[in-house]
Order: sequence, then C-alpha cells, then structure tokens
Amino acid sequence: MVRALLVRTPFHPGFWVRRRLERAIGSQRDRVCGVLLDVGCGLKPYEKVLGERVNKYIGLEYSPESGYRGNKADVYADAAAIPLASGSVDTVLCTELLEHVPNPDMVIEEIARVLKPGGILLCTAPFFYPIHDALDFFRYSPMGVATMMRRHSFQVESVAPLSGTGLTLAILFNIYWFDIGFMWTKWLYLFGLILRPVLLLFVFIVNMCGWLLERMLPSHHMSFNHLTIAHQPEMQSHTRIVGRKIAPLPIEAVG
Repeated sequence: MVRALLVRTPFHPGFWVRRRLERAIGSQRDRVCGVLLDVGCGLKPYEKVLGERVNKYIGLEYSPESGYRGNKADVYADAAAIPLASGSVDTVLCTELLEHVPNPDMVIEEIARVLKPGGILLCTAPFFYPIHDALDFFRYSPMGVATMMRRHSFQVESVAPLSGTGLTLAILFNIYWFDIGFMWTKWLYLFGLILRPVLLLFVFIVNMCGWLLERMLPSHHMSFNHLTIAHQPEMQSHTRIVGRKIAPLPIEAVG
C-alpha cells in the first residue's frame, strides 16, 4: 500500500531513484526511433514515454516469471543470446540490468550485434546502491559501462551522473532506515507499524535534506547511478561468435 500510494512522492525512500531514472531516460526521447528493444524490460516503465516515438517497442525478459512484480515482455530469452537478427534494431534501452547478469560483456556484445549501424544504446547501471536481488553481481563506476561498450565497438557519447553525493547519501540512509530497519527486521516491525506516520515524515525530511545538500555542495563522486549513451558507428560489421547459434525471430513476429 505504501509503495502504491507514495512511490512518486518524497515520502517514499525510493522517490529520488525513480524520479532521476525516469527523467534521464525521458530526456533522450527525441533520440529514439524505429524498432526499440528494451532489454530487461520488466513492466515496461518507459513505454509510455518512448513508445510513441518508435515504430515498435519490444520488451525482452529472461522468463515469464522474471521480476518480483511480473513483467510485460514480448520475447523471453537470455540477454546474452538475443533471438533477433543482426542489425535489426534501431534503439536499445538497457536499464538496471547489467548488475543482474553474470557476464555483462556478453550482453553488451549481443546488443552490439542486434543494433543497426548508427543505432543508439541508452544504459543505466547502479554505482552506489544496496544489493536488491538474489542475482545481484556488479556495481559500475562512471567508466565501467563505457569501457565495456568500447570493447564492443561502440562510440560512447556521454556518461552522466544521476545524483550528487548528498542525494546519494540520503537515498542510502532512507533505504536502510525504512526498508531494513522497519520492514525486514522482525523485532522492529511492530514499532514500524505504530510509528508509520513519523517514519514517513522522517523519510521526507531526509529526501529534502539530500536534495539541498546536492545543490549547496555539488559533488558527483558518489552518484547512485549513471546514464551512459553510446551509438554504433555508421559502418560496422558484426559476426556471430562461433559455437553460439540462435534462430533469429523476425521483427514482424514479435509482440
């Protein structure tokens, strides 16, 4: 109930996380076009923002059971073996996925394969953020994702932090205070129910203090996340790795 009612307000510990991710992806809506592949799409939170800018929006997930709240995928497959033809996609969106795959290099390689020459890749991945899934393998410094992209012939355009240090500290503290202290620790749960209004007010205060610190003392050395934008060179040839054979799905058959 708290998530449903307050997730888009400063009374929720994940308010700034959601807001900054949505704004970062939304700021690139004029760049997307053609066929868009959302790798690790979950519930397709960006389809409303980007869907009207593309001809086709394809969501990819590992299985129908992926995601703690389900998913709205059109295709189910390993992100390291995408069942689409080489050079068949104009835009790839890869948000909050690379920390959950055991071999992120293979995922970036597959994205490079399915992207057309000149195609754009929008990617976010956490840097300072708690473990948030049973399959949570990596964290990425500002140049971490960009370095992987360059290994697979991408031209990196920009790497932008999504928060300042002050806001990151507020996010981390609120996650600890709200989720761990009052949701997951049994002996504190009863107090959490009784003191819920006070807890929500405290979350709000911490969120606002983090925002003020970010503006008053600018520093991005501890951003919780980064948006990395890259594109395929106009003249680029991709050859499948020997030993990995995939029968590609025609784009027209997806969805």
